[in-house]
Amino acid sequence: MNKKACFLVSTTFALPLAGCGRNPNVEIVGSYFPGWMISLVAGIALTGLAHAGFRRYGLVHTVGHPAIIYPGMVVLFTCLLWLCFFA
Repeated sequence: MNKKACFLVSTTFALPLAGCGRNPNVEIVGSYFPGWMISLVAGIALTGLAHAGFRRYGLVHTVGHPAIIYPGMVVLFTCLLWLCFFA
């Protein structure tokens, strides 16, 4: 087996292990919480703040159907926060 093939095989088997380099939990007051859970709580809070802003400026009726818009905003804020702080 030549060097190039050996390198390719070893890289292929080692690549899945690269994701195990960091613990995805965050310590808060002695307890460990997953990063996605913290992002979810913050995403819900940001969606509430966005809704308050929509109500203040009279945009509630122009945003769209609330059953689609607000869960989408929660997912958007949660994923963005997780990517910015925990990924």
